[in-house]
Amino acid sequence: MGSFKFFKRNVNRIARAFLLLSVARILCLAFAGAILIGSFMIYASEEGRISYADSFYLAASAICVTGLTTVSISELAFSTQVIIMFLFQIGGLGIITFTVLVGILVVRGLSRSTRIAAFVFEAIDSHESADGKSKNAPYVRRILLSILNISVSIELLGAFLLYWAMPEDLSGLPGDPNRVFLSLFTSVSAFNNAGFSIVDDLTFLSKEPLSLLVVESLVVMGGIGFPVILFFEKTLLEAFRNVMHRVEVVMETYLMSRALEEGKEPSWIYLILIRMSFWAEERLALYRKALKGEANRIQMKLLLYGTLILVHVGGIGVLLAEWDNPETIGKLGFVDKLFNSFFLSVSSRTAGFNTFDLSEMRSPTYVLLCSLMFVGGGPQGAAGGIKITTFVILLMYLRNVISPQARVTIMGEEVSKNSIAISTRIYFLATISIVFFMLVITIANGHRHGIEEIFFEVMSAFGTVGLTKGLTPYITGVEKFLYPCIMYVGRVGVFTLLIAFTGHSGLGTLGAQDDGVKIQVG
Repeated sequence: MGSFKFFKRNVNRIARAFLLLSVARILCLAFAGAILIGSFMIYASEEGRISYADSFYLAASAICVTGLTTVSISELAFSTQVIIMFLFQIGGLGIITFTVLVGILVVRGLSRSTRIAAFVFEAIDSHESADGKSKNAPYVRRILLSILNISVSIELLGAFLLYWAMPEDLSGLPGDPNRVFLSLFTSVSAFNNAGFSIVDDLTFLSKEPLSLLVVESLVVMGGIGFPVILFFEKTLLEAFRNVMHRVEVVMETYLMSRALEEGKEPSWIYLILIRMSFWAEERLALYRKALKGEANRIQMKLLLYGTLILVHVGGIGVLLAEWDNPETIGKLGFVDKLFNSFFLSVSSRTAGFNTFDLSEMRSPTYVLLCSLMFVGGGPQGAAGGIKITTFVILLMYLRNVISPQARVTIMGEEVSKNSIAISTRIYFLATISIVFFMLVITIANGHRHGIEEIFFEVMSAFGTVGLTKGLTPYITGVEKFLYPCIMYVGRVGVFTLLIAFTGHSGLGTLGAQDDGVKIQVG
């Protein structure tokens, strides 16, 4: 009994200490803990067939949804593949959940350095009533349920579409995969921007435009950010509800005219159909109202336009640079060239899938891909990089420096000083981090590989992309622990790490003076 009380007392102490930590520190510790637990799970599942260094690398790559691997995924045990899928699902949903909640609460005026207890208190809109009892609005629960519902629905739909779109003959693929599991694994990996494949890459889809389109769509939806997806869902629900309302009105009008002309009572079938239409309209309205966490107008436009521009710039750039390269897309027909080029453009910003050997690409393509990897995707999605919103704000800030104005504006709206300050810090910290890791990796590599290969690998790891020029399987034991550090920094975010280490947001009193549109960055 005494030992139980001792255990309970210490658990309570740990819990109280946990609640005093900031949100940033909780996020950093959670990802680090998940990587360690995942590494032991993979090592145990493989029963010594791969080293712990490889297990740690795989776990970090999965939790950080990167996709770089030091071993062939196709050669791993089925249980290990399931564990990896579970890890990148947790990694993807984990970062989305945290960033969505933090983003919403930052807009509501809560600092990123807020303690976790205050974070939870504010997140659930918990306020003391007059009688001292707590009234908890289900704000966070609704957001989390929306994230889970939308994510699982998209992944299952993607798996279904891939199952029917993939080639009929899958014989000869590494690992002899099961069609159902291959579809599900690829869909979950694509939506979480993980870049893992149980057949090592997606070259078997290089001449399957429909399959590439499905994977691209999953990658874009996972990388653009949950709030934008939620906005589209609410828009579609509203449109469908309006259609149901019109159907109900037309049906009632028809029944009334029939009753007046023929003097007959309406059939019970029509009455049931009207009741079902009314019920569906009512349920859609309630469901739409329950969805929480959509993006504001400016952020949504930035992400949509930014994604479209980056995808097209990357796709056209790859198409032109590799048009006549026989080792990449040179031997393909025009349609396949087009689809493979745009697929790589989408994948290079976040996912890490490839349909041809990247080691054979030309130098201009590498430069283009590194630029796309650095920018990344949306701030409340599974993508890495400095994020589209950060990049756009930096461009607008640069324009403001060249042509001075009173405030930085985007689409006619003045941008929050907080958003501008955080964007500049993120860019500076990201650049310094890349330079530092480049120095460390080149020393650890011992002149075994060229600077171009190392830079591409570092950018891929930092952007949690997962593309490689073939360097990953040949890295040293020390590098197998260094690259996960790069992935971790890229996944958690340099600004979040700064807050976790310093204990404050580093923004001073900017928030008190802020009167612009707040856009989440980083």
